[in-house]
Amino acid sequence: MTEPEAPAEELELRVPLQDARAGRFPPVCAMTGDPADGAIPLKLERSATKWKAHTVRVPLSEAVFKKWSRRRSIHIKGRAVAAVLASVAIVICFRNATLGLSVLAVAAAVHLADLWGERTSGALQPTLVRERDELVLHGVHPDFIAAVEAGDR
Repeated sequence: MTEPEAPAEELELRVPLQDARAGRFPPVCAMTGDPADGAIPLKLERSATKWKAHTVRVPLSEAVFKKWSRRRSIHIKGRAVAAVLASVAIVICFRNATLGLSVLAVAAAVHLADLWGERTSGALQPTLVRERDELVLHGVHPDFIAAVEAGDR
């Protein structure tokens, strides 16, 4: 797997929103420029006037997808486990403060793993910003930009 180039965070690509929603992207990994094996669905942000979030499928290579998927799984499961442990810790504190605080410390450690998973999975996908009728993808690989601009869809 090719690693994203250093200034990848600064690179951006503008595409018509309709093309992005229709999945008209070339089979090139948006993060590494390698051939894409599939695409991940990413949601565009909601706004005060638009309640429905649109989904855009962004192509990724299998290696990037596997890393992204593992880290998203850590994030989602970690968040749930941390919430349950925090709730249990509060209940335990009424009977035994020391034990309750110990469970709360474990919940905090699980939450740190959750935050790590959220942050690192975000680094394996482009940032999507909607600007009127355009979609701006930030942090994409130069080869992906070149393929989109060449019209390899």
